[in-house]
Amino acid sequence: MRRVSPAFVTIIGFFVFGRAFALEVGKVANKPMTLDVTNSSVVAQQFDARETEGQSPLDYGYGSFLNRLNVALRWYGFTAGMRLDSSVYWRRPKDRDNLSVTPATVERDGSTRFRNAVYPAKMWLTYDRPGLEVTAGDAYAQFGRGLALSMRKLDDLGVDTTLRGGKVQWQKDPFAVTFLAGFANPSRVDEATARTLFLREALASSTLGPQPVFGSDRLYGAEAQLGRGWPVTVAVRGVRFDRCAPYRYDDKGRIIDNGLLSSPFGSCDSADKEQFGATLPNDSPGAASRHVDMLGASIEVPNLWKHGKFYLEGAYQRREPFDSVIDKTASNFGNAVYAGATVTVGITTHTLEVKSYRNFYPVLASVDISYAPELSTVAYSAIPTAELITQDNMYGSFNACVNGGRYRVDVKLLKNFFVYGQAIYAHSKSEIAGGRCDELGHTIVPKGTDPNEVHARVVDGLTGFEWQFDNNRSQLFVSAGARSNDKDNGEFYYRETSFQYTFTKYIKGPYSFELTGRHRQRREEDQNVRDKGVAQPWTQGEHYTAFKIAPKWVFSQGIEYTTQIGFPTYYFNGVIVYRFTSNSSVRLFAGQQRGGLRCVSGICRFFPAYEGVRADLTLRF
Repeated sequence: MRRVSPAFVTIIGFFVFGRAFALEVGKVANKPMTLDVTNSSVVAQQFDARETEGQSPLDYGYGSFLNRLNVALRWYGFTAGMRLDSSVYWRRPKDRDNLSVTPATVERDGSTRFRNAVYPAKMWLTYDRPGLEVTAGDAYAQFGRGLALSMRKLDDLGVDTTLRGGKVQWQKDPFAVTFLAGFANPSRVDEATARTLFLREALASSTLGPQPVFGSDRLYGAEAQLGRGWPVTVAVRGVRFDRCAPYRYDDKGRIIDNGLLSSPFGSCDSADKEQFGATLPNDSPGAASRHVDMLGASIEVPNLWKHGKFYLEGAYQRREPFDSVIDKTASNFGNAVYAGATVTVGITTHTLEVKSYRNFYPVLASVDISYAPELSTVAYSAIPTAELITQDNMYGSFNACVNGGRYRVDVKLLKNFFVYGQAIYAHSKSEIAGGRCDELGHTIVPKGTDPNEVHARVVDGLTGFEWQFDNNRSQLFVSAGARSNDKDNGEFYYRETSFQYTFTKYIKGPYSFELTGRHRQRREEDQNVRDKGVAQPWTQGEHYTAFKIAPKWVFSQGIEYTTQIGFPTYYFNGVIVYRFTSNSSVRLFAGQQRGGLRCVSGICRFFPAYEGVRADLTLRF
């Protein structure tokens, strides 16, 4: 897909019109009709990697322009909208000489990256009136805490997954029901890596021609609630996920692509499904299944005698694997229980989360990770972690088979000052490679493997304080923590100590400055191996200093570092932000940022290191 000209038309249009706008385009039946147009753009030029960057040279040196144009027409409860995404790349690996990789590697990697394209990412028509919302097209959806269904947007991770089909929500207290059906529609372009889910370009070494890297995932679901506005609310929900092939195949394994007339909604023919299913990770229960059924229920008490709240959710999962799945003896049933409660007593607030998951996996998108590994974590359900929202050291399938919980207490010592402490304990049977369990929690490990070598016990502690002063215009947040993760046989697996802070000081008038940072010492099995093959600790962190002139300007300078083998020690960068309005801004970045794993609520992905310049323009109402 190399339709360059439309993308450049989008670029030109953006610079001509310059900013978002809203227009009243007239009246229909004496009711105003409004057109909203917003635009966000990113222009970036990466530098070539430093010699010790530790990543592929294919990840550096290219330039990109990404644009998202949002249009919404509103009239009397109706909204018709579309988001048009476009991408343009230059100085791509295949356009350069003297890269330290083979031409075949460049071709293979480029078959799903650096695609110049314009495509309608989201389209919807919604009717929204009190008590009723009906959407045709793209819609976000989540049932409960996400155990059965979670299709949402996570800006920090560049994840944006909607349901493209139909969604109906009806509410009249104490009842509420939701029905939905359609196709999963994740964003097709990954901003951080330029990886795409478009049809893979044909390889010179293959006779199969273009091949898909993303399937046709269908889902059907419903949720019913009783007790809205009552002391207790109960809900039941069910979701069916079906994986089909995005195209029909001929007898030689080539796709039959005659445009929309060939297979506009993909193919659910058994042979086609198995053909495409063989490209999915065949050792992943969350991905390599023809069908996944989810059933769940929850109980919520929103007011515990005016001192707290309580939530309990359970879910059941049944998977039907593809024929290509490696382990034919593995259990295909799972279940999960999650509970959370918050209680305030005097100056203290107590929070408790408990989880017990057995052979329960998030439902992953049908992505061929051999060609699009960066998009392997796109999922349609989410498992509550009972951890910090940004916890990034739950390895493997940590939460697939686990028992544990988190307890936190906040103590408000003064009006603007409180201290807190947190403790986490978890016993995972699935974090370390080879670990699994069945629906009863019984351990399943490969023959000849000691279960004590794949089980892991986590003990995690955190304490800190938050203080606001200068009439709440200044603040100081400080926390420190430690994490120990050992195998059941007592062998070390992971260790961490951490310290983080945010200090914002009001100066005078519109002026203030801010210091923020996070510093960690980490040690992990088989990582940072130096002398005698022993894993050694390494330190990593970042510190940013910012000067602010409210409400328009922010000037910041950052330094990031790591002592891990194979990576540069220091990364320097600078940022300038100018806000046109409270919701519209331009951000200019120049310098370097360390790569690594980033997580939000248990959904994690690896971001490559960045070296270059970048401009982000956001214009909103």
